[in-house]
This record gives sequence, structure tokens and C-alpha cells, in this order.
Amino acid sequence: MPPTFVEWTASSTRSTPMAGAQARAAQCLLRSAGYKIKVDGSFSSADSGQLKKFQRRNDVNVTGNVYSSSWTALLSRGSRPTLKSGSKGESVKRLQRSLTASGRSVSVTGFYGSATTNAVKSVQRAKRLSASGVANASVWRLLQNGDPIVKAKKAAKKPAKKKSNSSSSKAAKAVAFAKKQLGDRYRYGASGPNAWDCSGLTAGAWKAAGVKLPHSARQQYKKGKKVSKSNLKPGDLVFFYKGISHVGIYVGGGKIIHASRPGKPVEYIKMSYMPYQFARRVG
Repeated sequence: MPPTFVEWTASSTRSTPMAGAQARAAQCLLRSAGYKIKVDGSFSSADSGQLKKFQRRNDVNVTGNVYSSSWTALLSRGSRPTLKSGSKGESVKRLQRSLTASGRSVSVTGFYGSATTNAVKSVQRAKRLSASGVANASVWRLLQNGDPIVKAKKAAKKPAKKKSNSSSSKAAKAVAFAKKQLGDRYRYGASGPNAWDCSGLTAGAWKAAGVKLPHSARQQYKKGKKVSKSNLKPGDLVFFYKGISHVGIYVGGGKIIHASRPGKPVEYIKMSYMPYQFARRVG
């Protein structure tokens, strides 16, 4: 595969490649991974199907789109040599490309310097590993699973007038936390920091606001007070399906943020897409 495609891809990882150099780069990477891909610079539905196979095999969110997690997994694919400060060569370049794809900008020089060391430490800290700065098998495994991705920083908002300990300020904190998890993967029983199930996400959001909730949709329904659908406010817990088997956090405009099922990332969704049951206000 021409190196120019990989170099370009490493700094252009945020959108789905549909045509042109970015599409060709994704096709080249998938074909080199053994998938049946025609390299023509146009990312087709058949290509998306092959990408889904790659995503399933490597425990990456199955979307059929080449977002940051998939670029990271594709660019880091291969052996897992131990690399450290002073290392040189093609393996270092492969590491640097995948680190850049994960949101940690590193120049692709083939030399393992301080910038690469700091980027590797960032990966290790994100997963609560010892921040040695050495790219060992654990670091490679994380990158080859498309994890962890650095979320884009959002523009700072002017601070609103604080209502200390008010329910509205707590709800705002819970919603803000949920928004920061958008794009994280779903995993049953997970409660962060990079994977969630439905009640794990709502519990984590309200924990950030200083409110402790059980890791169970049914148990969360017993907390706070019941509110009507017409009286929903951001931060309210919204429950779906008979038997109270799913919960999300209301964010306004008829939408919630939720962690729904394997292969689907944490995302916004209209409440109307699921059978509404109840809502509770816990702040």
C-alpha cells in the first residue's frame, strides 16, 4: 500500500471515507488485513460489509463506518513488539500512525522520542495502567481494539449562574457527563470509563452530579419521584419496554442519550423510537 495513503489517513480520522484518497486508504488497509476489497477510491456498501467483519473480529464498534476507533485498529494491526524511547523503524511508524488516529497527534518519524512516549503514557493512563511510556503488548492490544479514543474537546461555555445544590444544577451535570460518553461502546454490565450498559451510563451520569444510583434499570425506577411524559426535564430518567428493561437520560427536545446494545455506541435517540413506559426525577 502506498505510504502516502497511510500518512494522510493518520491525520484525517474523523469522517467516513466515501470517495477519494481517504476511501482508498481504508480499502488498502482492509485488503492488507485479508478482506475482499476492490481498491477503487469509492467506499461501497460491500466495503462497509467487509469493514463490519473486521470490526466484529477486533471488538470495535460495529458501524460499517471508518471512525477513529476503526482507523486506530486498522493502522495498528500486526505484530506487538515492545518499543520504547530510542526505538526506530517501521514498527515505530505503525505505532505513531495509530496513536495519531486515536486522537494523540504524533509525527510519523520512525523514531520513538518524547512525543511518542507521552502519547503511549496517555493510552496507559486512560485505561489505568502503569504509565511507563513503553509500548508493550497491552498497549498494542488496546490500539488494535480501537481503544481508547481521545474525545474531541468541546468549546467552553460561559458559566451560568450557579444554584448550589439545586436539582437543576445536578441534572445539568448528569447530562453533561452523558454527552461526554457519546461514541463509547456498549458492553453488558459495564459502568465505564469507556464502555457502558444502559443503567451503568445513567448511574455514572448521576454519580458525576453527586447522586448514587443502583446499577439496574428496575432498581433505578424505585428512586426519586415519578414525572409525566409532558413534564420531562433534562436529567430525568426515562424507562422503556414492559418490565422496565431499558433506561436512558433525557436531554431535551424529545431525545435521550442511552447505551442500547452490543455493536451500537452510546448515542442520542428520539424517545418515539422505543415504547415509553415511565420517567423518574432523581436529582
